[in-house]
Amino acid sequence: MANHYQGLVSIIMPVYNTAAFLQKSVQSLLQQTYPHIEIIIVDDSSTDNSYAIAQSLAAEKVRVLQQPNAGAAIARNTGLAAATGDYIQFMDVDDFLSPDKIEKQVAALQQRPGCLAVCNYINFVLDEELDKPIKAEEQGHFIYSSNNSASFLIDLLGAKGESNFIQTNCWLIPRPLIEKAGGWRAYRCPDDDGEFFSRIILASEGIVHVPGITNYYRRDKRANKLSAHPGNKYLQNVLLTIDLKYGYLKSRVEDDLLRKAFAKQYLDYAINHYPQCKKLSAIAYRRFKTMNRKAELPLLGGRMIEAIKNILGWKAARLLKYYCR
Repeated sequence: MANHYQGLVSIIMPVYNTAAFLQKSVQSLLQQTYPHIEIIIVDDSSTDNSYAIAQSLAAEKVRVLQQPNAGAAIARNTGLAAATGDYIQFMDVDDFLSPDKIEKQVAALQQRPGCLAVCNYINFVLDEELDKPIKAEEQGHFIYSSNNSASFLIDLLGAKGESNFIQTNCWLIPRPLIEKAGGWRAYRCPDDDGEFFSRIILASEGIVHVPGITNYYRRDKRANKLSAHPGNKYLQNVLLTIDLKYGYLKSRVEDDLLRKAFAKQYLDYAINHYPQCKKLSAIAYRRFKTMNRKAELPLLGGRMIEAIKNILGWKAARLLKYYCR
């Protein structure tokens, strides 16, 4: 256990109708080996008993706030406004961290001021899966230490051919980076974390990958998550987010890898949202063409769907898959 003070870590947890997970999540965080933490629960006007459970957990290290329903991004900003920590750990209520995650990331950042700490993650669905060893997917090609934050972000977004994802809980952020880059964008979007962390990454002096610790990320489509239930407005915001990320990076670099990464971003969006959002798909496809770079088509389904994609094109494959659901 860390036995000397290295700064307070504020753990900010937005909550909306997650009563089933809340108590276990908070108890797990209180078992972190780094003792200097405050947990800030922000209830986004839940309609179940999440707020009552949160209030029952209030203690010296646990504060509970409530706001009018405005979405997870605004809830995180509400938590930021109340936070007093030197470091910020954002946390989804249905996920878990290895017990020494925060301790090891704080120690790493003590050696690399101005940088951003990250760790690998493991996907799971049911809590029982955590009782036995889970083999982590290989993530070294997109989660690594780097002194070039722009290059790291371009790689993450698809410069090497495949766009990847680093889940929110993986990061530990020195508070000055948030003060420099700004808080969460005030919108509801499945990729609000992608927009936020693009700014944070670019504001940093580099990325510190800390091995041997894990973020356990619950991929549960039954959960009440915006990313699992996007509407048309949310899909517009996803396209807006791609535009924003491109703008952030273009102001820093202008090279072939940047265009390659965003060719992949726009093409994936165009294909994945066709035919249910034809107008948005067409806009994204036009933006893909302006990148003037080839991008690999995403996997659309099983053997038959892939054969149709290869013979008749991705639109025919998407139409068949959409109308044969």
